[in-house]
Amino acid sequence: MKKTGRKILSLIMTILVLGSMCTAAFAEAAPAEETAAAATGAEAALPAAEDSGIIDAAALQQWMDSFVQEHNLNQDYMRFSVGFWYSGTGDSWYYDADQWMYSASLYKVPVSMLMAEKEAAGELTQDTVVNGTTLEYLESTALIYSNNDSGHSMVSWLGGTYSGKCSDMTIRFTDLPESYFEQDFYDVSYYTARYMTQVMRTLYQGGDAKFPHVLDYLKQAQPDDYYNRNAALKGSYTIAQKFGAYEEGNGNNNNHCAAVIYTPNPIVVTVMTRNVGEYQNIIAAVGGYLADYALQLDQKLESWKQEQAERAAAELAAAEQAAAQQAEASSGTGEAAAPEAQSVASTTAVSAETDPVSVPGQTEENRTTVQKTADRPAAQKRIPTAVLIIVGVLVAVLVIAAVLLAAMRRRAAEEPDEEQLDWQEAEPAKAAPARNRRAERPAEEHRAEAPKRRSAAASRPAGKKESDGGYQPRH
Repeated sequence: MKKTGRKILSLIMTILVLGSMCTAAFAEAAPAEETAAAATGAEAALPAAEDSGIIDAAALQQWMDSFVQEHNLNQDYMRFSVGFWYSGTGDSWYYDADQWMYSASLYKVPVSMLMAEKEAAGELTQDTVVNGTTLEYLESTALIYSNNDSGHSMVSWLGGTYSGKCSDMTIRFTDLPESYFEQDFYDVSYYTARYMTQVMRTLYQGGDAKFPHVLDYLKQAQPDDYYNRNAALKGSYTIAQKFGAYEEGNGNNNNHCAAVIYTPNPIVVTVMTRNVGEYQNIIAAVGGYLADYALQLDQKLESWKQEQAERAAAELAAAEQAAAQQAEASSGTGEAAAPEAQSVASTTAVSAETDPVSVPGQTEENRTTVQKTADRPAAQKRIPTAVLIIVGVLVAVLVIAAVLLAAMRRRAAEEPDEEQLDWQEAEPAKAAPARNRRAERPAEEHRAEAPKRRSAAASRPAGKKESDGGYQPRH
């Protein structure tokens, strides 16, 4: 009986394993888009705004490739990264922007933003004494003159480390997932152009209401250098910029600059370089080109908005038509599908009526992600029928197995154990009472002991007899 139970349990386990393997196989056959996104890790979480929106990514890529070739910026020991953000639509574009380089003094911008947040919340003022001097002195000297002691003092007051520069506290100034950041970001303050561009975007969007005085101080920094070295930029626009320059112990020479350039629709430009000669001229040239490109975007901004509105209206009409057809098709089987169709239509209407350009703080990265989710076919959201069938079969097997095991237990309780019976038959002497074993003694031994018993009886006193009670008087 026990062997039979073990066989049944083994069969059940085999069926469960096979069912799990089948379910996994069907899961691997999911839509390619979802599978690819899960397989690429942190890179899949990065925004892809450069592939959509008002920005012509191909045109920018072509210009930048030519610029790199012209200035020999593609040497093995060099690094050259660019980030660009256009406030007119919230679109971004990046060029090799995920190269990790030492931040140098760029860290003073996000650290000052952390301090400014506390001032906006009423915890600090410009006159508050921080580590022996006022907050005004620390922020102004760190941002205008890039004073290292002031920057380190703010880091210390915030609880950061000398090498880490409070980097872990500043991730929230970006849309980037934590998986994007390498350990050097936390340990030794390494940045990328993508990270720094998003920090400057957050600073611009928050303005004085959220980050008081930070932009004002940056507008006074380096009046004749970096982006201000471009005469066309300096003579036309206000520039709030922060540079970083540092030569590492291994000989790598890092020179960067991140800025808000106040074109009619302000832009953020970040250029990070390593081991690049004439880096200030390179930075100024890139800033000038992207400022001119922003003016081109301004010229087609209104027509682009009109195109987006027309596209949204067309999508709304198509969604309403699809909802109506679905409701009509479902009317024959009941009214259960009507609320669902109405919900689809209302959700689409809300998303279409919201102008993607007029939402403050919303970037094209966010809109692209939301749109991909909304456009995903309903068939991809449902659980595959084959998986449901496999699950049903597994449940049925488990129920049948439970019934069989219950029947086996009842049968085992009603019948004696075969092993116990075998044991009793093999050793009858151990199971029999002691008196039966005396009866089975050989007859010769019994006759030999008879004279001894008669002699003992003759020598016993007349008033005694064998009894459990000892001496018994005669009556």
